Amino acid sequence: MLRDRNPSQNHIDDQGTGEAGVSITRSRSGAGAAALAPSTESTSSPLHTIGGNGRSNIEAPSANAAAPSKGKRWWLLASVSAILLTALTIAGAYLVTKRPTTVDQLVILTVPSGADIKLDSKEYGHSPVKLERLAIGTYTLTISKDGFEPITEAITITESGPVEFKLKPIPPSEFVNQPAEEQIRIYQQRAEEAFARGNYGIVYEGSALYYAENIKAIDSSNAFALEMRQRVKIAAHQAAQAAIPRGDLAQAQEIYNFLIENYPDDDEAKAAATRVEAQLAAKRGEVRDLLKKAEDALQAGRLADPLRTSAYFYSKQALAIDRQSDKAKQIRNQVRESLAAAGEQTLARGDIEAAIKQFDQVGQLFPEDKQARARIREIEARRTETVKAADPNVRRLRGLTEYRAENYEDAIPDLESAVVNGQSSQAVVFALARSYLKIGNLEKAEHYFKLVRPNQGDDAYNSSVASLGDIAFQQGDTGTAVERWKQARQLGGSGLFTVAALDDKIEKIEKRQREKAAEPSPLAIQVKHVHGGILGGSCSGTLTINSTGVRYDGEHVFASNLMGAGVNFSKDDLVIKFQGNAQKFRVARGEAERIRETLARYQQTYSPSK
Repeated sequence: MLRDRNPSQNHIDDQGTGEAGVSITRSRSGAGAAALAPSTESTSSPLHTIGGNGRSNIEAPSANAAAPSKGKRWWLLASVSAILLTALTIAGAYLVTKRPTTVDQLVILTVPSGADIKLDSKEYGHSPVKLERLAIGTYTLTISKDGFEPITEAITITESGPVEFKLKPIPPSEFVNQPAEEQIRIYQQRAEEAFARGNYGIVYEGSALYYAENIKAIDSSNAFALEMRQRVKIAAHQAAQAAIPRGDLAQAQEIYNFLIENYPDDDEAKAAATRVEAQLAAKRGEVRDLLKKAEDALQAGRLADPLRTSAYFYSKQALAIDRQSDKAKQIRNQVRESLAAAGEQTLARGDIEAAIKQFDQVGQLFPEDKQARARIREIEARRTETVKAADPNVRRLRGLTEYRAENYEDAIPDLESAVVNGQSSQAVVFALARSYLKIGNLEKAEHYFKLVRPNQGDDAYNSSVASLGDIAFQQGDTGTAVERWKQARQLGGSGLFTVAALDDKIEKIEKRQREKAAEPSPLAIQVKHVHGGILGGSCSGTLTINSTGVRYDGEHVFASNLMGAGVNFSKDDLVIKFQGNAQKFRVARGEAERIRETLARYQQTYSPSK
């Protein structure tokens, strides 16, 4: 290489200068040295001799010395040029063959994505991570994601390209020493329960996706796990699509991000997420109003309930539009801290169940809050120890007794204890669901009603289906309500919901839908108002007919309620009576008929007898 070259092998000795000649000394000898001497025909008078010290002795110039001196200079220039060319060639070869010190691009992928990536002590955010111009070498890679086993290993980076790591979920501690078949059985049951609660996976731990992934860690081709992943995907899409029309774009965005993270090949989610981002971008002017509403809700104590008028909801929408809004972040943190503090106060009073619910709410609303999830695990462990101290069968019987006595609030703790400790018969689950319904906790009621399984001639299942219809109706979803009631009617009804009672519920809803469909449509039409009096004349304006009455807006304004309005024809004119004040209008015959028919329909629909 160039840096190993010895300069003494090739140098120019310029001790002698002058027009008489120049002496050049090289490390070469023999023919090479002779080739550097100038050619001359005269041998009687040499130009120079080599002294005893090895250096040239330059003699006095003679009359014929000019010619050989000029030849030497040309040889000198040629030699220097050759040396420079050789040096440049070697340097170019070195640069071409020099090994790179960085890689152009390194992409670190994880399955699932969203894991924290760290190389040595430097953090690079959530996977997938793209690193450019990374120095070649060996690094300590650390990958961590809540609910998965961390990865720490040394990796040597020598070339560009992607590297992928499959994350392994952390199984619950109670499964560690159980057989694989038993683990899969319990995971399947818990996955179904989580799915029925609507906990698909945004809060990963304890979700349907979480248990499906735990099954896949044991058996990668398990049919139930693969099916559950698909069910979660479909349900999440439906939830996102339902959030958009009710104005909860932040929720839709959160769900689509969840889908993109856990289903990287879901192009539909990616396209939908792009559309939601565009809708959010169009709402940038609404951030200030959202923050004002969030502050007002915070002052009024509406932290998270009712959800759509809460400080949490408004601040979340504002952050979805403007992720850098410090005010929205501040309000959101205040909500989280207040809810967590309320949970601690409840726990201090000894109400473990209520404390778990409150911390579970924090975990659901703030999926990034790992502390809340850890607190739930601590409290649940305490609850488990407390429950184990009592006989589960005794609590089951006591809960059912309280339920039959209609002491629903007292029944719930014992019935939940029975469920937790394996005493979850159909009767227990139904009693727990109906107890929650009676105290107005629709979410919990719906969850437990969905856990009641169909059995031949099972009154509890038929009543559960009908109760789900009642819950949907209370939530404003009349379509689902009618569907559930019809399903219960087809099953033959139950003691709580007779076929006749179900028919009455269905008929009331469908009658209301028919009436709404039969309502007339408003009419707005351009007409010419014919002025009366000596001067006559006319003006143009808009004649409007709707449920409030008839109105003309032009140079003059006339209005009447439906019962005080009337329509007649007079030659080429249309005469409209506004509370006894008759006015003439000039319109085409066909348009006049539309006006008359529309008014008649509205008067019939909104008549006093109706």
